[in-house]
Amino acid sequence: MTLRPSLIALAVLAVVLRLAAYKALSLPFGALADAMCQYDCGWYLRIAEKGYMANAEFANYGPIPHFAFFPLYPLMVKFAFVLMPETDGMLGQEVAGMVVSNLTFLGFILASIVYAQRTRPGLDPRLLIPLLVLSPYGYFFSSVYTESLFALLLLLACLMLAERRAMACAVFCALLCATRPTGVIMLLPLGIERALHLWEGRRRGDRVELLAETLLPMAIAPLGLSLFMALQYAEIGDALAFSHVQILWDRHWVGPFAMLEQGFGQWDWWKLLDPKAAPSQSYDAAWAVIGLAVAVGLAAKRRFVEAWILAASVLLPLATGLHSLARFVGTNPFFLLVLAGWLGRIRSGLVLAVVFAGLVVIHAATLELWFVAANSAY
Repeated sequence: MTLRPSLIALAVLAVVLRLAAYKALSLPFGALADAMCQYDCGWYLRIAEKGYMANAEFANYGPIPHFAFFPLYPLMVKFAFVLMPETDGMLGQEVAGMVVSNLTFLGFILASIVYAQRTRPGLDPRLLIPLLVLSPYGYFFSSVYTESLFALLLLLACLMLAERRAMACAVFCALLCATRPTGVIMLLPLGIERALHLWEGRRRGDRVELLAETLLPMAIAPLGLSLFMALQYAEIGDALAFSHVQILWDRHWVGPFAMLEQGFGQWDWWKLLDPKAAPSQSYDAAWAVIGLAVAVGLAAKRRFVEAWILAASVLLPLATGLHSLARFVGTNPFFLLVLAGWLGRIRSGLVLAVVFAGLVVIHAATLELWFVAANSAY
């Protein structure tokens, strides 16, 4: 699959115009980079600047909380900061993070177009680009967060899997596993594809080569996580620190369906009206249900890999907490591709214009909530 220059230009223009709009909306809050840096942004910047063993400034836990955040993104921010001329201090780190996020966001848009061309040839990329730019939680793609990097790597891994390029897929899986703990969800589709490859080659004479073709990608795919676990063990003697420290954020195993029951039982939608209130558990639970429903729809259309990735992206965090489920669903590439498909069914230009106008309003409103660090925006 190839990208037409006109689509690349359109994607670049969309990202630039969005940043210009963000800059205008952020004026009451100071510098854009500072306004965009909320919540976990500070953790990524501290890791980029000082590494994992610096004091986390989190009660009296020392460096341990840093290990909740995986290393690939802060490494990229650190590298971007070094390359940037005449920058220093926290603001320089924030700008470096935004550079990384927006470049990977552009890559994600282009990868989405290529992936859609391969799997959804009827989908018009001229609808996909503005949807990705204007999606309600799409500001995370430009924030100092892992959303854009993870989405880009996930689509590239899925593209390589669809083309049965196992080694390339394994490399992207390894990078995914170094970006977020949920990167491991790609190991199952790759493992199934390699098992199928082994079965298809069962009559080949070169059994050793066949076994190597099967096992080597599966050895490479989890390397990002394995190396991070080794680092944690070397530094603090706990290879699973990234999981154990989640208790500091009140995340502990409850089970996904028990957590859904708890969320709807709270019936605390009113918290959405108060930016400084605790997150609405009912709101996040509703997003989890929406994500799972879309995953079921993908499975019904025999898009099993996409269904698995979306469902696992909901169920894994849902097992320990509800907070941020709206972000996890709203920024998932396959959820967004389904939305783009629905938009593509609208035949009325007027209705389509109204829908996109609504997206602009919603996106601007949620961005303003992000600027004031509202819990409902995170």
